[in-house]
Amino acid sequence: MKVRYHYGMKCFSGQLDGGVYYYHPVLRQCIMRKSGQAQRNPSAERTKAVMANLKKLRPAPGYIQNLNDYLMQYNALKEMRQTRLLNWSNLWLKIMFGMQKAEAGIDLATLTLADILEDDLPCRTLKKAVEAGLLPEVKNYERFVEEYGGG
Repeated sequence: MKVRYHYGMKCFSGQLDGGVYYYHPVLRQCIMRKSGQAQRNPSAERTKAVMANLKKLRPAPGYIQNLNDYLMQYNALKEMRQTRLLNWSNLWLKIMFGMQKAEAGIDLATLTLADILEDDLPCRTLKKAVEAGLLPEVKNYERFVEEYGGG
């Protein structure tokens, strides 16, 4: 294993014995995760299709900024201390999969920007997602009104 130091932090970064080591700046910890290949099965193929489609639906920069601002307040909530989200994309995926579970007929593998805008889905703004119960309320959540827009 080759050890590299990033950002002046003394932490392993690299691969060793089937594990990947890296420093996470939010957690301020060196983390090791198992390295491996995804299994070939129908569930994995479905997940692959969903994630490929969601990658195409990347939100607009203003929406991403709203997600980042909300995320700081979300992680500060007392009940969320054990389940902190580390970046805006985790929060966005929580919204999208929560919306699929709550709304009948939404398929994330085929969802388009036009569907989001025409059907006025809860993911259209962060405020609507909170009001739909996909996310917990935080102080002044009403200000998160940037449109999804697609990026």
